[in-house]
Amino acid sequence: MSDFKPNHEEDYFKLLDGLPIDPSISTAQQLALKRLKKQQTRKKRGIQLIVVAAILMITLLSSIRYSTNFAQAMYQVPIFKPLVEMIAFDKGMEDILANQYFEEINESQTLDGKTLTITGVVADESGMIISYKLQSDEDLAEIFGVIPEVLQNNEPIQAGVSSSWSAQEEGTFEIENTFEISAPQGMDYSSKDFELQLSLRDRPDTVFEIPFTLKKEIKASEHYKIDKQVVVDGQRFTMNELVISPLRTEIVLSIHPNNTKRILDFGDIQIYDERQEQWGKIRNGTSGFGSLDDEKFSLMLESNYFRIPKSITVEFSDIEVIDKKDEIIEIDFEKKQVLTQAEGVIKELEIGDNYEIQYKVFPTNKHTHKTYFSEVTDANGEEFHFSNAWISDDDGFLLVGQQLDKELITTSTSLVNPVQLKLSRYEQYLSGVGVVEVDLK
Repeated sequence: MSDFKPNHEEDYFKLLDGLPIDPSISTAQQLALKRLKKQQTRKKRGIQLIVVAAILMITLLSSIRYSTNFAQAMYQVPIFKPLVEMIAFDKGMEDILANQYFEEINESQTLDGKTLTITGVVADESGMIISYKLQSDEDLAEIFGVIPEVLQNNEPIQAGVSSSWSAQEEGTFEIENTFEISAPQGMDYSSKDFELQLSLRDRPDTVFEIPFTLKKEIKASEHYKIDKQVVVDGQRFTMNELVISPLRTEIVLSIHPNNTKRILDFGDIQIYDERQEQWGKIRNGTSGFGSLDDEKFSLMLESNYFRIPKSITVEFSDIEVIDKKDEIIEIDFEKKQVLTQAEGVIKELEIGDNYEIQYKVFPTNKHTHKTYFSEVTDANGEEFHFSNAWISDDDGFLLVGQQLDKELITTSTSLVNPVQLKLSRYEQYLSGVGVVEVDLK
């Protein structure tokens, strides 16, 4: 509660008083908000602050994801600002905050007129979320990104560290954001001493180095062996394991090699407990480990770790597929020729200069603006990834262009024609829903 500033309490009450009551929130939540406004004039100020914090936290956590007015208003209160951003995309964060499973750090360093502060950490066996604040005497609109790295025992941790950076509006001198750490093999907490190193993408000489120590207990993940096969529209896959951690739920899957169709994506996965409460795929963070072509791979869902359900139902739907006989297109970049291609998959595939391809697809509701290929495999089995893409409307179709990383090809290794394009997107879906019942007791 350290961010709730007493000298600004009148502003908070004005904000609360002017907050419109969104009709989409429940009757109970509306009554709670009305009572809270009335208490403003009846209670002493010290008691008011406690009531405000308690009722807002309870009401906020259950309504913030559904009420735009409520979320926008709470975003203006410093203590709630980072929570709004996290909860809006991941329901599991509600439980983390309600159960106080986060650790305040508040370690900072100032360099070249900029101050980086690690505000807090959520840590479990699957990874971490590190919250930070960056303040600058220079307009952050001039900064084009950050590069984070996390060390343990003076060595980079054995995990992926990811960050996001949106272009800032002019006149921005402070931002709050998070780094996500994902550890497919599990985090090592034999030492709880870590160090965050952060450099600015366009200022490599400015490198923050902030040590931090985790003191709270790291809760153990819950592992459940499942090994249940699912059949949807004649195609088979197996749910091998369920791993529930505070930050995320991991579903370990494998796809049957003798399927006639290649599964490209599990578009929607939902978990329901015995009370029909629902958790879905994580929308803003690590979506999984491995590839659907691997023997086993993992997909990530929102966590219900703190709910302790007796049983859950897992539903798989919107499963995107393509017939295996149609998934490969063979082309020659040098001759600018399409050598083999199944009819009706994509239209008017053309080979351009500088390792470019261009093609047309029908627009659909699900993946309206997505490319259909992620890499090519050359005659020697080497993989080359597309680095650039562009999409535009063209007379009822989507005109899609993609280009390989030409600089990598010319400076690192040669591409040997002909090459194979393997479809990674195709707007065709299995009919039906796969269901797995899991007893957790």
